[in-house]
Amino acid sequence: AGMPVEARELDIVFYPARYHKFYNSIFALGDICDLIPDEIADVCILEEPEHLNWYRAPGCSSWSSKFCHCIGVIHTNYKAYARDHAPAGFLAAPLLAGVNSLVVQANCHRVVKLSGVLQEFAPMSECIENVHGIRETFLKEGMRRRMSTIPVNEKGRAYFIGKLLWAKGFDQLLELEAAFRERTGEYFEIDIFGAGPDEGEIQRAYLDDNDDESGILNSIHKWSGSSSSRGRCQSRLPANFLGPSDHSSLAGDAYSIFINPSLTEVLCTTTAEAIAMGKWAIVPSHPSNAFFAQFPNCLSYRNRREFVSTLKYAQANDPPQLSEELARLLSWEAATMRCVRAAAISKRDAARNERISRMREEKTLKKTLSGLWNGSKGDFQSMNVHRMSSSSSSSERTAGDVSIGLITP
Repeated sequence: AGMPVEARELDIVFYPARYHKFYNSIFALGDICDLIPDEIADVCILEEPEHLNWYRAPGCSSWSSKFCHCIGVIHTNYKAYARDHAPAGFLAAPLLAGVNSLVVQANCHRVVKLSGVLQEFAPMSECIENVHGIRETFLKEGMRRRMSTIPVNEKGRAYFIGKLLWAKGFDQLLELEAAFRERTGEYFEIDIFGAGPDEGEIQRAYLDDNDDESGILNSIHKWSGSSSSRGRCQSRLPANFLGPSDHSSLAGDAYSIFINPSLTEVLCTTTAEAIAMGKWAIVPSHPSNAFFAQFPNCLSYRNRREFVSTLKYAQANDPPQLSEELARLLSWEAATMRCVRAAAISKRDAARNERISRMREEKTLKKTLSGLWNGSKGDFQSMNVHRMSSSSSSSERTAGDVSIGLITP
């Protein structure tokens, strides 16, 4: 990151944790706050505060009580994951959303969401801001394009890079291929980089001849109104699966169009990287892509018809060059400044947080004291008090003696 002074002061501490296969999650073993000395507990930034606090060991203190100011940065749409992938997702999703809201409010003074796709967590203390940056490698490629005076004569290819999951928009990409063919008479060629759990199924959907009428591509042919004879003569999509690759290796002029049809992202890092490298980025008009709308080489579409027009325009034109000011918005330096601004709260909000914290402490104290007199244990203790009070006349016990008797089993 080019921060040698800060690197010398960086201290990485690992906490004990355990992976739970059923939840596909890692949960801490014990209280993480205990690993942090009180004298350095000032400001804390929690990545995924909801995930971090789904399970807390008994007796753990809240992050907001440990630190003077605690910021939660939320960048994963767990509600959508639960809805689409969990058993009985229509029930699990709202339940998880409620739990997320509770644990975030209990542990964060300020909540920063990367985009508007995410659920509401703390209406009075949350904001939407992109606080993530990209590596300098991508910014240097964009600078190279700005400095280059040689025109790109050959038409750049389209590509996608990311994890091979249906949730990444591969079903939408199939529909976009069909829409493009319906209007132009041919599919558009695309190179796909990545690997993932759904890789085999996705490759079969894109590359199989699909003579079986139950195939995914045949279903799309029927949706698009293509005749069966026309569908069979060109049923194999011109998609090349090239395996995993680092996005920076695609720098240069061979690829000029990045297509990302996903609707499940919160804020896609590969889209930011493609924009920084000076490539066209074609994305759906969606809250997760709102931050990218300010860049001239980001083309958004609202429907399949607009996608076809957008892709044809990108194929016929070179991407515009990013100004230095716009390119800087994608850097970690600019992202850090946005994080500082988003994390700040007013004096009024700080006083309100302190008042709420004090009320919580008083409520906890009252609950603890009331537990001495209510319930089964409280009834037993009351009986002891009554018995000891009855015998006080003969033994001449003092009030202090009775109090001491209360803490004796």
